[in-house]
Amino acid sequence: MKSTLPQRKVHIATFGCQMNEYDSDKMLEILNQENYQYTDEAGEADLILLNTCSVRDKAEQKVYSLLGRLRKLKQANPKLKIGVGGCVAQQEGQQILARERSVDLVFGTDNLFELPELLAEVAQGERIARTNRVAPRQKVRNFIPEEVSLSKGANLKAHLAITKGCNNFCSFCIVPMTRGLEVSREPENILQEARNLVAQGVREICLLGQNVNSYKANGVDFVELLRRMDKIEGLQRIRFTSPHPKDFREELAEEFAELPSLCEQLHLPLQSGSDRVLRRMRRWYTLEKYLEKVALYRRYVPQGTLSTDMIVGFPGETEEDFEQTLQAIQTVHYDQIFAFKYSPRPDTPAAAYSGQLPEDVKIERLSRLLELQEPIVKVKNKALIGSSQEVLVEGPYLKDPNRLNGRSRGYHSVAIANCAAEPGELVPVRITGAKTYLLEAEPLSK
Repeated sequence: MKSTLPQRKVHIATFGCQMNEYDSDKMLEILNQENYQYTDEAGEADLILLNTCSVRDKAEQKVYSLLGRLRKLKQANPKLKIGVGGCVAQQEGQQILARERSVDLVFGTDNLFELPELLAEVAQGERIARTNRVAPRQKVRNFIPEEVSLSKGANLKAHLAITKGCNNFCSFCIVPMTRGLEVSREPENILQEARNLVAQGVREICLLGQNVNSYKANGVDFVELLRRMDKIEGLQRIRFTSPHPKDFREELAEEFAELPSLCEQLHLPLQSGSDRVLRRMRRWYTLEKYLEKVALYRRYVPQGTLSTDMIVGFPGETEEDFEQTLQAIQTVHYDQIFAFKYSPRPDTPAAAYSGQLPEDVKIERLSRLLELQEPIVKVKNKALIGSSQEVLVEGPYLKDPNRLNGRSRGYHSVAIANCAAEPGELVPVRITGAKTYLLEAEPLSK
């Protein structure tokens, strides 16, 4: 039941990963019950929330830069309330209030479910930092609103978190400190949220978790959850991210070929091609074991796409280590690589490692990695010319409104010419052209 409070406007700025995007949706769903409406314009808002990320240093810097710009809005409208949530809030807590006087509220990754109570205290003139509550995540993650808002209006695709936190403790990663240990949601609750999303027009759901394929609750593991998701009427596509290689087994690989709604696309983070670096990262697999997982996936879905994460410039990474990463890329031939320079995060073991590399070395190695990957993508995309693909139409192609834009099951971006389909329709197409980050197509005759 919605609040009888007067209608107000909220602007939410989201930084970082898909989990943060999902949490921003949860914030808005909670605030909708308090009669807040979303606005794209920060200058129109009565409440501005920053949902922050501290996985990499650059995202953290962006938060403080934005807070500096928001001071002017606060000066022009003293009634404006500004809150900071997410991982930077969990990490910094009270220090954010001390550093930036325009901030009224700092709340941790679990405390977002307390937003109505926290805002009531802020309305009384309090400045609050609430990040020390150890919430029963199984309970709070089970929040389902009366209506699904999809934050900025109707959408065809949505994220759905099935786990929170992580037990892996990779030496470079701050997630266990900011998100806590891994907890899985109850399966029926996940399925109910998925059904609600489909009822609101969602046709594709991406399941989220820091280690998504380690999901297990009430006797249901990740594979069984996928099977149950596949049975939801009206749900056309399922994706998931990010799995850990150690939990990628044959039973899961087989489901790519068995479940109609499970897209033939896998994101499998490698991080480094050097076994020595992988040990220092605490990844607990070798390149050989990782390549076995890749072969397993490709045995069941030969035409499936594969993407990965890579970190360059990890402490102690030698030129030989980096060359092994480049060799791994040439061996696997990824469809997409998300590559990042290593940045030390507070309280992580790797931040104290010897052998921290200069910034210019990291930049140079990142450039070489991307230069190697680009022609691989071009060759793989060119090989798709003439093939038939199924595209979920999302809307007009921004660079050419006479064409429609969508995604293939392999997550290629596709621009379709001579097509009158509506958003949400699945259109069979023939690929007619290929660029580095775009396929061109025409609809197949029915």
